[in-house]
Amino acid sequence: MNPAKHTFHPVELLEHAGFDKEAVYSHIMTRDGVSREEIEARSRLLIYLLPGAVALSKFPHAALQIGQLNLLPLMGAFGFALQSCLTLGDAFDLMHRYYPLIGQGVQWQTITVDKGAALRLKIEAGTPDQKRLMTELAFSNCFFMAKVLTGKTLAASELQLQYPQPDYHRNYRKHLPTRISFDKRYSQVLLPEEVLHCTVRTADSSGHVLFRQQCEELLQTINLVENTSTAVRRILLQAAGDFPSIDHVANRLHMSKSTLGRRLESESSSFRSITDQVKNLLAKEYLSSTGLSVADIAHLLDYSDTANFRRAFVRWNGETPNGYRCSLQTDSFS
Repeated sequence: MNPAKHTFHPVELLEHAGFDKEAVYSHIMTRDGVSREEIEARSRLLIYLLPGAVALSKFPHAALQIGQLNLLPLMGAFGFALQSCLTLGDAFDLMHRYYPLIGQGVQWQTITVDKGAALRLKIEAGTPDQKRLMTELAFSNCFFMAKVLTGKTLAASELQLQYPQPDYHRNYRKHLPTRISFDKRYSQVLLPEEVLHCTVRTADSSGHVLFRQQCEELLQTINLVENTSTAVRRILLQAAGDFPSIDHVANRLHMSKSTLGRRLESESSSFRSITDQVKNLLAKEYLSSTGLSVADIAHLLDYSDTANFRRAFVRWNGETPNGYRCSLQTDSFS
C-alpha cells in the first residue's frame, strides 16, 4: 500500500466492525426512502452511514464500541505520521492540521488552557443524532488510539460534550474513562500538560519527516481547488448580510441548483447549514464587538422576526443572544 495515496473509506471501517454493507444500505433505503445510487453517493461519509449501523446493532452505544477499533491502517499517510510522532502532544497537533485529509467533515483543534490543553472536536454538518453518534465514535477512538500510541490510558481531566446526557450514558465510562459532563459549549477533552509529553512507542523521527511531508503535499493538493462549501461560504460572507438565495448562489457558481445541492451533500454539508454557520458567525461577532440590540442584529441577519432569530441562536449555541453576550462580559472580568 502506498500511504500517500490511500483514502479513508467508511464502509471499510463498518465492515471491520462486523457490519454487513448490504444490510446497512438496505436499512437506510427503507428508513429514508432513498435509492441505492443515492446511498452510494453518500457512502464516503461515515456520519451518514453510522445511524444505520447503530440501529442494526440493537445497541444505542454501538458508536462507542466502533471507536475502539484501530483506525490507523485506514488513514494512509496521516496514520503513519501519527504513529511516528515523538509525543502525544505532537500527535494531537498533527490531528489539528491534517485530519481534513480523512474527508469526514470532522475537525480537531488543540487549544492551550491553564496547565494543559483542550482537544476540541467540531463536526461541520449533520442532524443532532448524527453528530452525537459521530462525537461518541471520535472521542472513543481518541482514547483508544492514545493508548495504542503510548501504551497508557489517556489520563484526561474531563470530557465535555455539547449534547444532553443520553439514556445510555452509563456505557460511556467503559470507553471514556474520565469525568464526563454534558450540555457544554464545546465538545472537548481536557488534558493535563504532563499527558502531552507522553512518549509515543513507535516514534520515528526520520520517518515522521517523510510522512508529514506526504500529509502536507496532500493537504496542499486539497486546498488548490476551493471546494463548493468554501465557495458558498465566501459568497454569503461577501453579501454582507443581504443573504442570497440558493438559486442566486448556484448561478454565481455557474451550476444548477440541483448540482449545487449534490456537491454540498458530497462534502457533508448543505446550503441551509452553511447559511446558518455564516449567520451564527456574524451574530457572535455583532454580540461581542458592537452594542447593537438583539433586534438590530436580527434585522441585519435577514430575520423578519426577532423571536425567530433568538430561537435559531439557541439552537446553534445552546443559549440566548443576551446570555451569550453576558457570558462574554463575565469572562472578561474573571
